[in-house]
Amino acid sequence: MSLKGATGLLMVLVAAVGTAASLQRPSAREHVTRDVFRFDAATLKDTTKWTQVNLRPHAIRSQLDALCRAPMAANYEPERKQNPHTGAWITVYVNNVGRQAMFTKEAPVFPQGSVIVKHKVGHGFDERNKTLLYTIMRKREPGYNPDVGDWEFAVVDPDGATVQASGKLENCQMCHVQKAASDFVFRPYVDFK
Repeated sequence: MSLKGATGLLMVLVAAVGTAASLQRPSAREHVTRDVFRFDAATLKDTTKWTQVNLRPHAIRSQLDALCRAPMAANYEPERKQNPHTGAWITVYVNNVGRQAMFTKEAPVFPQGSVIVKHKVGHGFDERNKTLLYTIMRKREPGYNPDVGDWEFAVVDPDGATVQASGKLENCQMCHVQKAASDFVFRPYVDFK
């Protein structure tokens, strides 16, 4: 074999080894993709993975609820810009990782991997029994978001799968920062027997 032929063969072998190695090792981009927030509301029915925290929907009241007439969805819009839970009924779910902490009465500490889901249903006259959205908290690794206990927040469309936003969402953090004593989780819907 000529030197030119051997060099060509060597280049093919090096390329093949490089391709095989890249197939075994995920690239940095693939690593980031694996950590992208994903959710499927259909999984909430799997009682081996999720616990429904409140057996009946919990009302998040608004001052509009005291009006003599039933408010419409548009009436809640200004308030929901400040608090997306206002004027809604919520059903809360927790995964197995966070279950014990959810039902701990005093000073819970949620372990990394805990996930809390709030399924919001409309309270307005024209949105009753209609899913508005899902809000989700996921406890991340230490240092991820220390100002609010390393929680990641997410908002998912009514379809139960399309993520509108996720991460260190300021609108979520503004409220949750005041609940440091309960690991930044509001729990008025938990029945501590």
